[in-house]
Amino acid sequence: MPATHVLGRWIVVRSAAVLIGFGMAAPAHAFACADLWDSLDKGCRRLADTYKNGGNELFVSGYAWHVPATWTPERRAEENENAWGGGWARTVERDNGDTETVYFLVFSDSHRKAQLNLGYAWSTFWGERNGLQPGLGYTLLIIQRPDIASGVPFPAILPVFSLRWPRFTLVSTVIPTLGGGINRGSVLYLSGRIALD
Repeated sequence: MPATHVLGRWIVVRSAAVLIGFGMAAPAHAFACADLWDSLDKGCRRLADTYKNGGNELFVSGYAWHVPATWTPERRAEENENAWGGGWARTVERDNGDTETVYFLVFSDSHRKAQLNLGYAWSTFWGERNGLQPGLGYTLLIIQRPDIASGVPFPAILPVFSLRWPRFTLVSTVIPTLGGGINRGSVLYLSGRIALD
């Protein structure tokens, strides 16, 4: 196995271990966050709080629609749109209805290879909580997939569009064209979260 793939998997596994560790030892996460630079301390505490106080959710993936205007018909026919996979999330619903989520998600990418995702998402919602609610937000995540950056994990920020109905949230995002040109992105990705708690 190439060294970049080993390094990439090590980074993803280590990041997941750190995230899980936040929830298992409250005094340790406060100490760890305090050791970070001031600019990172607030974000670290927010992640730790979301993990520790969040309710469990099952993450279910999904579907990847390759926007026809940005792909040739031949390439679209080759790409995998059944982005099946799953993961685990912890979500906190704030008093104002906004949600914060930390998650780990694995799914089959456009080339039928495993894509690993470790991230944080924030969303705000409109409407009554017991009805269908549209939402808008963003996700910050670390992605690892073999066809980008030689398999080394890389950070990304993406918009999140949601529809929430009591215990189920349909989540979508748009992956923009990467590097310009045709056959380099513009994918609408759909997944869902089911509240277990």
